[in-house]
Amino acid sequence: MKMKVDLRELCDHALRISEAEQTEVFSIRATMKNYYIDDGKIIIGTDNTWIGVGIKSVIKKRIGYFSRTIHKKREVESIVQKSFEIAKISPPDEKFSSLPSPEPVSGSIEKVYDESTAQADPREIVENLTVFLDSTQREGVKVMSGFLRITEFEFVVKNSLGVDFSHQGTLVYLFATAKKETGEGIIKRFSTSLSGIDYQKAGEDLFERTKLASNARAFKGVKEVDAIIAPMEVAGILSVIPTAASGELINRGASPWINKLGQEVASKDLTVIDDGRLPGGLKSALADDEGVPTTRKAIIEKGILKNYLFDTYNAGITGTKSTGNGFRRGTTSIENAHTRPVSCAASNVIVQPGSKDIQGLVSETDEGVLIYKFAYPHVDPISGNFGLEVRNAVLIRNGSPETAVKHAILAGNIYTALKHIDGLGKQQYFIGSFLVPYIKFSKLQLIGS
Repeated sequence: MKMKVDLRELCDHALRISEAEQTEVFSIRATMKNYYIDDGKIIIGTDNTWIGVGIKSVIKKRIGYFSRTIHKKREVESIVQKSFEIAKISPPDEKFSSLPSPEPVSGSIEKVYDESTAQADPREIVENLTVFLDSTQREGVKVMSGFLRITEFEFVVKNSLGVDFSHQGTLVYLFATAKKETGEGIIKRFSTSLSGIDYQKAGEDLFERTKLASNARAFKGVKEVDAIIAPMEVAGILSVIPTAASGELINRGASPWINKLGQEVASKDLTVIDDGRLPGGLKSALADDEGVPTTRKAIIEKGILKNYLFDTYNAGITGTKSTGNGFRRGTTSIENAHTRPVSCAASNVIVQPGSKDIQGLVSETDEGVLIYKFAYPHVDPISGNFGLEVRNAVLIRNGSPETAVKHAILAGNIYTALKHIDGLGKQQYFIGSFLVPYIKFSKLQLIGS
């Protein structure tokens, strides 16, 4: 049941009583339903509703931020006071110029809020999970843990300069791990609606990944390979692209792409777009989380670095304009969105697809590996170096998949690898805020014990 607090009235009240020179109020109401899987069975779900408020106060370039959850409108008064007190004792931030000024926000975005998902009956949710489990659990495969999370939310952001923006959305996240003998499979699915996930196909995919992992053997030796990486893992690797293009890293002098606008940073086959208004995008809204209109722009176009991403603070440092990339919200959960000020981040990152299906990418590979799962797909965004533990993969020889392998390291440098992309799949998949295909990288090292 929703708390009876009007978010806009709450923000207006905070702005009226604030004594700061500039004030920003971010308020969010969310209802999160979690239905858990444990040891192959659906267990009791949870249903939690909360309202969170975060307030930024500015006094002569001194910035204070304070946040908490509330139950009644008058509780916002203590947040205003704490934020003001923090600003008074904080050192001046000479790089700060101003909170964003209001800009016209217009248009509409499809598939960001689904009423049937927001009002979903527990029986429907359980039925979906039952289909998922039934299509996974066979031939010795068992789902060990997992959950289906449904979030309905609305937020309002207002500031003392006149910014006034609100947004409503729904998010659905399915996560599960399964085992067969010593093999483990993992599945993730993202959508803005319950009907946007194919639960049977998700279960079938988890079954196949787990079965494959159960037959995998440790890779031995060292070889140079072409690596075809599945969307769930390639999204993590490619997170370095919006990070390197972040105005925050540019201003800190930490990005490898400083002063490289207009230069080649990747294969001509690679185009990466940041689209804050993507239909069905998990971070789509007409404005970002500080009320600046979102945009669609290429980060990389046919291998050429085209744009950096800016929130208002970092745009002010460089004397440019925000690109609508000030965010607080995540994609798997938004329960802490109010606890932090905006940061410079991507909205929805789209990797433009290629023309081949996965079989086509494999058939053109003489010596390679098809990777479904890393232990953790993390790449150092500054150096670009990586050494990723392969948990679930298949060796490819002469265009055909052969042996399932695990316990290997895929090593290389992502900024070099981006220039050696040798193929992109034609089907895209939502993985959090990324929409990505399978991607084939050449000249990487596969290392075994």
